[in-house]
Amino acid sequence: MSGQRAWTTCDGLRLLAVALLLIEGAIHLQQWEGPLRAVPTINTLFVLNAVGSAGIALVLAGSRGMIATLAALAGIGLTLGALVSLAISRAGTLFAYSEPTLRAAVGFAALVELAAVLALAAFVLCRQRETSTSLRADRTQVS
Repeated sequence: MSGQRAWTTCDGLRLLAVALLLIEGAIHLQQWEGPLRAVPTINTLFVLNAVGSAGIALVLAGSRGMIATLAALAGIGLTLGALVSLAISRAGTLFAYSEPTLRAAVGFAALVELAAVLALAAFVLCRQRETSTSLRADRTQVS
């Protein structure tokens, strides 16, 4: 493995988060294409979620270091926003829309979004641990 970096736990968490973000975006796109296309405002938010999920997943997949950490934090924000929006639409109305039932796609989306938040948060914590360990090792070598 000359010149190649070994895969770490953080790399595995990063790729899991990428996959979950892509699934989240795909679910939102499918729901936009189906039952929510005719719902004003909500339809636009579903497209924005799909585009945002894909964009964040691409940045997260193609970067390391601070950029990857920032992308993960953006993914957490986007996904928590989707979960909060779902909770509001189930309990009441959001932009004059109420989610009438807990359809299978809605339940699956909520599970994927929860898993994405957990994977993204675990990645951020893993990166923080890697960074602090690396800083301590550098200080030890300098001393």
